[in-house]
Amino acid sequence: MKAQLVSIITLLIVCCYVANVGAAGKDEAVEPLVFPASYKVVTVSNGGTITGVVKFDGDMPVMKKLEITKDVNVCGKTDKFDESLVVGEGNALKNTIVYLLDISEGANFATKGADGKKKQYGVDQNGCRFEPHVQIIPVGERLTMINSDGIMHNIHIFSKKGYNKAQTKARKRIRVPAAKKTEGPISIKCDVHGWMAGWIAYFNHPYYSVTNEKGEFKIENVPAGTYKLGYWHEACGTNKVEPASVTVVAGGAVTQDFTLKLKK
Repeated sequence: MKAQLVSIITLLIVCCYVANVGAAGKDEAVEPLVFPASYKVVTVSNGGTITGVVKFDGDMPVMKKLEITKDVNVCGKTDKFDESLVVGEGNALKNTIVYLLDISEGANFATKGADGKKKQYGVDQNGCRFEPHVQIIPVGERLTMINSDGIMHNIHIFSKKGYNKAQTKARKRIRVPAAKKTEGPISIKCDVHGWMAGWIAYFNHPYYSVTNEKGEFKIENVPAGTYKLGYWHEACGTNKVEPASVTVVAGGAVTQDFTLKLKK
């Protein structure tokens, strides 16, 4: 009886957070990525590479410190900052998705990670923040939400289909159902800890990269040809209307840098 009462109270708390935070999440205007209507997997021999650096145009911003209002003993161990605009040394812009808009055929997704094991696609809730802040998942693969905090989180994914599920402190991993179609970027939040925010996207091809703390990106094994190269950043927008044109030669390398301003 006591266990049932605790479960009911927990559910009521989560529902309250869903009502408040969920409504805010749906109001956000997000510029969608551009995906090819279809994609054919073929053998790519002597593919080329696209590399570059994304930088921020403007003075280095001061990251906003977030107020920790719940589970302070876990979430407040370290300071938390708004990660919507992470600018590093030399104005390097982190968390920018750089990708090919119009590729219709090419290699399949890698099946193994750097450790030689089956490649997994996860987002960790660690220190009451999402890591990574931006995660790409292939269509048909399942996202694993990890709870390293040992406290209750609530996974709220604002996809077209929608996903909203409590993750108790005892549940280390939750496997989210696979997407059947391309979609993104999709906002993810925790309805228990309202400051937690991140992004995911479902791709039907492997020709993308998310910039690191140095603003670097790298797209490998690209079939020879000329492509539209796009970017998306949550604070700086997208160039999908006027993407860069890059020509990849067999076995060659091409460099394309970007400098982004804040959206107006």
